Amino acid sequence: MQAIDHIHLKGELFTIGTFHCPTHYPYFHNTGPTEGHLVVFPRTPVCITQAGRRPVITDPNVVMFYNKGQEYQRDKISERGDTCEWFSFSPDVLVSAIQPYDAQVQGRRERPFRFSHGPSDPESYLQQRLITEYVRQTDASDMLYVEETLLATLNRVIENSYRARYGRSPDGKHTTHKEHLDLVHAVKTILATRYHEPLTVKQIATEVYSSPYHLCRVFQKITGLTIHAYRTQLRLHTSLECVAQPGTSLTQLSHALGFSSHSHFTASFRRTFGASPSTFRRSASTRSVRQMSNFLTV
Repeated sequence: MQAIDHIHLKGELFTIGTFHCPTHYPYFHNTGPTEGHLVVFPRTPVCITQAGRRPVITDPNVVMFYNKGQEYQRDKISERGDTCEWFSFSPDVLVSAIQPYDAQVQGRRERPFRFSHGPSDPESYLQQRLITEYVRQTDASDMLYVEETLLATLNRVIENSYRARYGRSPDGKHTTHKEHLDLVHAVKTILATRYHEPLTVKQIATEVYSSPYHLCRVFQKITGLTIHAYRTQLRLHTSLECVAQPGTSLTQLSHALGFSSHSHFTASFRRTFGASPSTFRRSASTRSVRQMSNFLTV
């Protein structure tokens, strides 16, 4: 049996993959240098020694960092071999994520990770597993959801790693509150008329002249919602009047709003309003829904 490295999704900002190397694989100890800047969540215990660094016993409580081209050696801990989820991020994303904790990262863009590993907190470990399963099982992944979830996970593991080593708060430059408000306003302006489009974080960030990482962090800080959650709420609130009209095709409406399928729309609608679109249609008149819509805030 050979080592298996499977890519599940490749986006503009990241690549998501899984890796498995059995202990009897001839090149178990050395599968070659890394091909990207990687954040790795181990599932099985294994000993990893990056060139020039001390050995690390990796397991699900550890997150590993690899700069592109990193040489390393793998040694067996258990018969389960080496199994992990890995996430490759672009240099721009990593610099934006690391800079608040390490201003010197701008001078080492080719090797943004200063250390080999950090702690894997429960939320980050759960989210990376969920997002990997999501892209594996979903043909048309919601890229905005995937991007925001991964960037939030990246932020947590980077922050936890720096705090574990240096015990300090971010030391990067902070924009003013007014600039944050202006940025959020610009994003809301885009979403107000384009909520139905499959926009990505990269596309929105480009239009508002921000980095994807900074955009996600500021938007959630100001609004209390991720961009994905805000857009979904906007879609659902917009749907109410149409849902109440008997002649509206719910399948066509779901696609017009930007949902991947009728079932996706129905699940989101039920989760938000406590009833399915068809049930809501039977119980509400067009007039009452129009009145109700006036009180919904997005």
